[in-house]
Amino acid sequence: MSAIYQVIEKESKQEQNFYDSRLPQALAWAKDCKRQMKALTGKDYEVVVKTSDNQILSLKDYDNTLGGKTN
Repeated sequence: MSAIYQVIEKESKQEQNFYDSRLPQALAWAKDCKRQMKALTGKDYEVVVKTSDNQILSLKDYDNTLGGKTN
């Protein structure tokens, strides 16, 4: 499943940056971007996953459904 890690502002849900999950360090970059954006603006950000079928999932939900497995 192809996916994109998106860094979004929690309040407005506006996308700030994104990383393709096919890159091994994409998740680390997304989390670092989230931390840096909070330091720069003082606003809260979160990393979400946008799947190939345009479904938006939290990181926890994505990890639970990765590979078709559900808990």
